[in-house]
Amino acid sequence: MRLYQIHIIGEYKNLKNFKLDFDGKSFIDVFVGKNGTGKSNLFEALIEIFRHLYEKEHYIPFDYVLQYEIDKNTIEIRFEKGKLLVNGKVTKTVDRKTLPENILIYYSGHNTKISELIKEYEDSFKNEIKDAAIKDTRTFIGIGREYKSLLLAVLLLQPDGNKAKEFIRKKLGISSISDELKITFKRPFYARKNGFDIDTQDEATKFWRPEGITKDFLNNLAGVRPTELKRGRVRDEGYFPRGEEKYADEYLLYLDIKDFQEKFKGLKIEELFRQLDNLKTIEMLQEISIDIKLESGMNASINQFSDGQFQSVYIYSIIEIFKDRNCLTFLDEPDSFLHPEWQFDFLKQVFDIADKASKSNHILMSSHSAVTLVPHTQKHIKLFHFVDNNVRCHEVNKTYAINQMSASLVKYSEEEQILSILNSINIENKPVLFTEGSTDPIILKLAWDKLYKEPIPFIPIMALNCVLLRVLLQDERIFNELGNKPLFGLFDFDEAYNEWNYLKGTRIEKDPYKGLLIDVAEKPSFAFMLPVPKIAEIEKQVIRDKATGETYCHESKMTIEHLFYGDAATHTFFQNEGTPGGGSLIVFKDDSKKKTKFAKEVVKEIDVKHFEVFRPMFEFIKAKC
Repeated sequence: MRLYQIHIIGEYKNLKNFKLDFDGKSFIDVFVGKNGTGKSNLFEALIEIFRHLYEKEHYIPFDYVLQYEIDKNTIEIRFEKGKLLVNGKVTKTVDRKTLPENILIYYSGHNTKISELIKEYEDSFKNEIKDAAIKDTRTFIGIGREYKSLLLAVLLLQPDGNKAKEFIRKKLGISSISDELKITFKRPFYARKNGFDIDTQDEATKFWRPEGITKDFLNNLAGVRPTELKRGRVRDEGYFPRGEEKYADEYLLYLDIKDFQEKFKGLKIEELFRQLDNLKTIEMLQEISIDIKLESGMNASINQFSDGQFQSVYIYSIIEIFKDRNCLTFLDEPDSFLHPEWQFDFLKQVFDIADKASKSNHILMSSHSAVTLVPHTQKHIKLFHFVDNNVRCHEVNKTYAINQMSASLVKYSEEEQILSILNSINIENKPVLFTEGSTDPIILKLAWDKLYKEPIPFIPIMALNCVLLRVLLQDERIFNELGNKPLFGLFDFDEAYNEWNYLKGTRIEKDPYKGLLIDVAEKPSFAFMLPVPKIAEIEKQVIRDKATGETYCHESKMTIEHLFYGDAATHTFFQNEGTPGGGSLIVFKDDSKKKTKFAKEVVKEIDVKHFEVFRPMFEFIKAKC
């Protein structure tokens, strides 16, 4: 499925005689523009158009032309002055075989109109369900935060070795999955009336008398072997009337995952999702969960991941589950509520997870974030903007699009930074140590000179931020330039911990006082966390338990300047910052001039003993160099 053209004839909101062409080459097209320029209106218009094509009685307030390719056939649909034409021939309905099998809509909650259109369709779909029978699954599927557990469960229920399952495990840092699937069913909407009560002695009333494909699926589900209850444990299981409260009854099932996989081994991943989605649509599926263990050793459930962690997983799930169907997917500002560092990495992750199988799924994504675009691989972007009070969408240079959206506040400098790095490597012909801050290289050079009477064997280079630092530690361009020389990175001990922790590899140093260290998988690359100085005031901002070396991870607060807090001459550069509950943190005064002065003037006057904290890290680097 590939869109070629949409032409709104007349007016839909601020889209007036609006025409947009696609080249048909990329599986994803990104639309950007400031709020109010019409990006989401385009998605709304496309939803209205396809509802009109699927449901001939659905009223549409504008005329249109739509061109697309499906199964190597080019289709042109024109609706004008009440007439519908397909490839030039007048018709009353469109053959379903020439339409996308699904319209998938991911909505972040930013645009309420999108969610209203989805709800309107879902209500219409439910009204067609008679006598508890679902004859088919939904064409329009809206996926928001409430789908987190369902999507993850469907992927983790696949057999071991399944590519999608392994990707999710790696992406979310899951070390092991329990053998138990827990499902809670509540009384569905159609059964909230007389005639659907449960008689535990009558098998026909089970699950509130479903019919059709839903009945078959539930019967098969009920045939899955329950997990054995471990000795000493107690649990509610089976059907529960839940007292006197009307319609509050529910089923609790604890199912053996291996037996589930065996019973449903002939069911495609997309079919499993659609069956569970049917139960969600009729308001029967209340909860689905699988317990997991994270690589950190923490026990968790699949519904405990944050939206930031899960954002690209939503996208991967949609692509993977529907990869064998002709689909059109709308991602309405999926980066809206992400931290800027997550935004920076978002599009790269989307492209990383795209498989060649996604050829049948054309994805349209809207964004108003300049940060999201910086790592975007394509040089041209579709930009929504106003021309003579009308909304237009033009393909523009990526740099121009970023400048337009950010008012030049966000500098498009990644490529310039890469070129600078490659040039430095080529000139000095040494290994590289990347840092986050601009003054960190100055401090590291001074530290080396204090501790060693020999030339520094590596080049300290700033990497702009912790996200780019993580990316650079795996960048093939850097390794190609370095040849056989190793690559190093040094992360601050604060929120940057998450980026360091995201790197896959072997943890070869677990003592935070020596600098936590990852040997990055499949790369001659090593990632350090700043070593913790034995300074009581600073230790308590990083170390949770001295006996075990456990830290506060991403909640720690320590930058390279904190390593010199032991010298009283540095204290004027710090201040106490209050925290909830009446505590306080020692923070460096956030001023670029102070940072530069501290690095260039203050650090060089500090006694050599305050630099010993770097020695374990430097010794490791020396050995590798």
